[in-house]
Amino acid sequence: MSDANQVRNLVFARVGRLSLHRNWLVEPKASRNWDLQLSTYDEQQSDLDDGDYPLSVDTGTKWDSACRYLRANPDLLDRYDYIMFPDDDLLFEPNGLSNLFDLMTSNDLDIGQPSLLPSSHISYPVTAHCPGFTLRYSNYVEPMCPIIRTDYLRTLLPILARWPTGWGLDDIWTMMMAKPAYRAAFIDASPILHTRPLYTGAVYKTFERLGMDPEGDLKEVRSTFRGVPQPKLIYGGITDGGRKVGHIAANIRNGLHLLRATSAMRKPREARRAGYGMLIRTLTQIGYRPVQLEKVVGASPAVTVLSTTTTTR
Repeated sequence: MSDANQVRNLVFARVGRLSLHRNWLVEPKASRNWDLQLSTYDEQQSDLDDGDYPLSVDTGTKWDSACRYLRANPDLLDRYDYIMFPDDDLLFEPNGLSNLFDLMTSNDLDIGQPSLLPSSHISYPVTAHCPGFTLRYSNYVEPMCPIIRTDYLRTLLPILARWPTGWGLDDIWTMMMAKPAYRAAFIDASPILHTRPLYTGAVYKTFERLGMDPEGDLKEVRSTFRGVPQPKLIYGGITDGGRKVGHIAANIRNGLHLLRATSAMRKPREARRAGYGMLIRTLTQIGYRPVQLEKVVGASPAVTVLSTTTTTR
């Protein structure tokens, strides 16, 4: 383990036989601002020893495994400022992980994710890398590689435990804090490559083995909160020159880029539709800012919407 006085970030990675995490370790240890905790869902991989902590073996899902680990090691929430939860099929740029943590810190974000290079397997075109930006503020962060401030993570842990499939979490976790505007973003200054096709990971076999219902979780999450956004929106950003831009400029630049980049993407029709959608929203979503979600009266138990956040500014 690195010196905790210098290293303030943790990567909690769920890994299996085909994990790409060794590519992340080309970043020199001496220059890293993060420690690595490996957690495997494959009991045959119990000899993995290239993390900074002893390997965690947990055959559950990504999120209930993370919850169990953090409950067993609560001191980590005090020791680290941010924790990243990457899937094991991601490739980062050289020094990319350290850069991501630095950008989360310098821009005072509660939750964020790296944007995806256009050749990636992409769920939503809004997550695709947009040149010219350091980051784009959004009401959405996907579960593939979220980076979460630890004092905000404390408030999210009951939600992660309540819906351990992870389905639906991306609909709500950017809007659970009291003032969510400008607290979540896609980070374009350090994009990643998602290497495997969607919906092919080992976790889907885990859902079946444990009798979990991801579609049911998704439906329950959306029925538990009032104001869950349907479109994944960009409402501002910071350019690579350090200039803050608003809704109109961010959507025009992002929309035009998607239209130009369709041929480089695996789903050009979806990218084209998203690009036009962003241009249209420069007129239809003027003044949009995310607001805290409200819990529906009588909805799912054991979930609390906080009126304040424990984040220290």
